[in-house]
Amino acid sequence: MELNLEEEKKRDPTSDFKLIEKLGAGSYGSVWKAVHEKTGTITAIKQVPVENDLEEILNEIKIMKQCRSPYIISYFGSYFKDNHLWIVMEYCGAGSIADIMKMVGRNLKEDEISVIIKDALKGLQYLHSVNKIHRDIKAGNILLNNKGEGKLADFGVSGQISDTMAKRNTVIGTPFWMAPEVIQETGYDYKADLWSLGITCLELGEGHPPYHNIHPMRAIFMIPSRPAPRLGEPDKWSKDFNDFVTNCLIKNPDQRPTAADLLKHAFVQSAKTSATLIPLLDEAEAIIQKVGREEALGLNDEESEEEEEGGDASGSMRTRGTSGRNRSTMVVTEGNYGTMVENSSTMKVGESGGYEAPFMAHFKVGEASRDPKYASMSTEELTKKLAELDTQMDKEVEQIKAKYANEKKFIEEAIKKKKAGK
Repeated sequence: MELNLEEEKKRDPTSDFKLIEKLGAGSYGSVWKAVHEKTGTITAIKQVPVENDLEEILNEIKIMKQCRSPYIISYFGSYFKDNHLWIVMEYCGAGSIADIMKMVGRNLKEDEISVIIKDALKGLQYLHSVNKIHRDIKAGNILLNNKGEGKLADFGVSGQISDTMAKRNTVIGTPFWMAPEVIQETGYDYKADLWSLGITCLELGEGHPPYHNIHPMRAIFMIPSRPAPRLGEPDKWSKDFNDFVTNCLIKNPDQRPTAADLLKHAFVQSAKTSATLIPLLDEAEAIIQKVGREEALGLNDEESEEEEEGGDASGSMRTRGTSGRNRSTMVVTEGNYGTMVENSSTMKVGESGGYEAPFMAHFKVGEASRDPKYASMSTEELTKKLAELDTQMDKEVEQIKAKYANEKKFIEEAIKKKKAGK
């Protein structure tokens, strides 16, 4: 049954809903499984403190309200209580694909992947038809209901393609899943979602995206300059799956297929029904019944840190900070990856490797604020220091860019010599 809460949203939500189970918690607040007591409808409720990324939250609500597709999470309404926004959404009992993989402790089989990708493509085809870009496609943002039906979620970074500006220039998304044109800021459109979908295929089959073992700030320089990634062991997979990944990961977006094109691909056409995923869901549910959802996802281990650092529904840990020009968020992950937004007020990146550029310390305000030398400085001194760090950050970014441009030059020269037979 679909809820219509437009007339009820000024009411106290606790008079309409009973919270049943916490599904996740993080810097944005928390997500709960809840029942609408009047109708018995099970929903998901995201509780968000109003001071946390309000612009991003309102954008997510706006996108969800405008979308009407069985492949997109439905929005039912919202409430305001005790300085928290309660966002009532469709409940997907199985959770995100990333959560499911974490619980069962394995990568997905090809027939499972094809079913998930087919539903994701249908969701993208709908979004793109109404001039919207998701911009953060990954396993953590594809949810499954208890029937195994896939739905796209997390529209906090989604964008609208206006009739007057067909290509966007904001660097936004999750670093390891970013399309080359997004990183290069050459302008991009909905084709960027299809690159991210190709990376998601690698994530589902291999357990992680390419470059997952290096720092994301290095990855964003490598993705545009290196050849498009492929399945690490192509012989383990069908010819159709290899070809599908290759088609998604065409570096030139003008040559990359659309969602409608990819829905015609043999890999997708051969996908079975959603029932194919039921054994996978049963496997995850058995684990939940045995140890509980929070234990299965490792949420219990993070509860003591949530208030200080936060996390998202799939277990990512987040720390907040503020730069001199742009409000920034570093996302330190436990096997999951955060979202990076640049030139649109926030920057969120996942950290999974040992490398860290020196300017990264600039974002770790939570740690810096506990440093005695900063505590003893005046406001004027701290403001000056902050401005100096911005300059240092820009300089070091340029140095890193120059380093990789120089290495690229040497490699290209070596290739030319090899071809020339020298």
